Amino acid sequence: MNRSQLVFWISTCFVFAVDRVTKVWAERTLQVGESVPGIDGWYDWTLYYNPGAAGGIFSGQLGFLIIVSSLAILALIWYMRKGQHDNNLVLQLGLGMMLGGAIGNLFDRVFYGHVIDFINPIDKSYIFNLADKGIRYGLYLGLIGLLLVSWKRRRAAKRLAAERSAE
Repeated sequence: MNRSQLVFWISTCFVFAVDRVTKVWAERTLQVGESVPGIDGWYDWTLYYNPGAAGGIFSGQLGFLIIVSSLAILALIWYMRKGQHDNNLVLQLGLGMMLGGAIGNLFDRVFYGHVIDFINPIDKSYIFNLADKGIRYGLYLGLIGLLLVSWKRRRAAKRLAAERSAE
């Protein structure tokens, strides 16, 4: 396993583990629908069982969400193993975070029939979990990583073209 694969798998395991630990904490500490002050001015802790995806879309479509999540997980693993990522650590970190988050929410759907959400931003109408944030910030890092790969390839192509024209 090369270094970028190690970053990918460590970030996957980290996001999944932190997500599971925090969800177990939320279920043991909170009652469904109860709001408890969390981080003052930022978040409350509110346990919610989400039967859908982000914002409750596809609510009640458990089978569909399990299939889509499984396909996304397979696509991330495939890209990490076969894709042209040029060992870019930012991309690998982003892919790993997305995979850890996707596995975390898939775990909930398979074993509980819903996703456990508990982080409720003050003055917002949504509740999320750390798997959701792994997916979101992993996507941002993944896009930055793809840009870096693109720039690296562009520079290499220009350098090769310059070497060929110099001959």
